[in-house]
Amino acid sequence: MALRHAILAALSRGTPRTGYELNASFNDLKDLAWHASPSQVYSELTKMEKLGLIEISERNERGRTSYLINEQGYSELRRWLVHEQPDHGIRDDAALRLLNLWVLDATTAGYLLDAEVSFQRQRQLSLQHLLDHWDEEHEDPDSPVWRNRRALYTLWLRRTELTLAWLDGLREVLEHPERPVPELLDLPVTDLV
Repeated sequence: MALRHAILAALSRGTPRTGYELNASFNDLKDLAWHASPSQVYSELTKMEKLGLIEISERNERGRTSYLINEQGYSELRRWLVHEQPDHGIRDDAALRLLNLWVLDATTAGYLLDAEVSFQRQRQLSLQHLLDHWDEEHEDPDSPVWRNRRALYTLWLRRTELTLAWLDGLREVLEHPERPVPELLDLPVTDLV
């Protein structure tokens, strides 16, 4: 997926957004679909405007610019959804670190594991809060765009809960090298379905 399509998807919700707002959404702890730096977002917005995929809806005297997706942008988003295969490749820095904790002493590995647990708990709380207050925070929570997003946030919450259970098991694996891994990583998968 190109950043262009992530921006089109974000703008397709119908609300004009600034580059700052788009960047904040791409770096939101509870939104796992895409990450981008501010320079990438602003550069891509400029390109997309020149290509006619988005339009400026407002520019104030301080240069704050809000963008809207236009029909050409919707056409590109639909083309991408239907005609391009998703990239299922994974680049997960946190997983790579966890995979290699064995090269560290137990104390240092424990600190890194604690940091990942803390991050995942923060994500869990954020997603749970979002879902618990869904109807209060969305003007039309039953619209297709918000129903779809709610379903995806539910998936992300369940993945986060599974990750937390796995991290508990990983801690046991690291602390008890004499015990078999399957016994230590008995995860409650059926509880999440």
